[in-house]
Amino acid sequence: MRRPYLLPLLWLLALLLLSRYTLGATLQVAPVTLDLESNQRATALYLTNSGDTHIHAQIRVYDWTQANGKDVLTPTDEIVSSPAMTALAPGQQQLIRIIVLQPGARQQEQSYRLVIDELPSHNAQTRERNAVHFLLRYSIPVFIAGTQRDASSDGDLNCEQLTTPGAIQCYNAGEQHVRLSNVQALTADGQVAETVKGLAGYVLPGQKYVLPLGQHARRTLSSLRVYLNENRHASQISLHPATARRSALDAAHANGPR
Repeated sequence: MRRPYLLPLLWLLALLLLSRYTLGATLQVAPVTLDLESNQRATALYLTNSGDTHIHAQIRVYDWTQANGKDVLTPTDEIVSSPAMTALAPGQQQLIRIIVLQPGARQQEQSYRLVIDELPSHNAQTRERNAVHFLLRYSIPVFIAGTQRDASSDGDLNCEQLTTPGAIQCYNAGEQHVRLSNVQALTADGQVAETVKGLAGYVLPGQKYVLPLGQHARRTLSSLRVYLNENRHASQISLHPATARRSALDAAHANGPR
């Protein structure tokens, strides 16, 4: 006869053994978002090695757009990182300069991402051959402000429930990004069909973003309760019903900024 407590004990033992041979990730990055003025030429990013071994890191810059509701990263030379690769001794902090090569005022906000990868260390591999070393990757948003600096409003965001089960598509009619956090999908009677905790994604200006929800969101939804950008109070965004023809979302996209 099996004792019901044996399986949890075995799992606990496995986790303890794994933690003994796990090297913790030591690369830290600050800040986690970079906001630049339209004519700003450079800003600073800091990498820190909080561990007790040397680490190496690579910094790459990508143009950030959205297509078919998904994020698209394309290598760019409009912004560069100096240095692009670095080595950090234990406890060392490294200043990374993010340089805009051709700054200039544009009406619409520009969006980029810094991808920062911790690189494999030969010393760590040879010293702890049986260890598991988790290499970190950071993806840091970079926004360059446009000339239209009006704060984003709820009216800039047009959302609908797609025919694809458990998916919401949003279009941003404004001139700057909208960050979605702590999303609740609501039915017509106010019941919460699905919740997305923490950061749910960004909707870039003039573009669409598809927010995937869980399987419980197959029911017809009426609205989203969501925190936008730095707002401390949740906004209620009505959902347009998905249609077989041209949706209200597509109409908003056609009339939005180009």
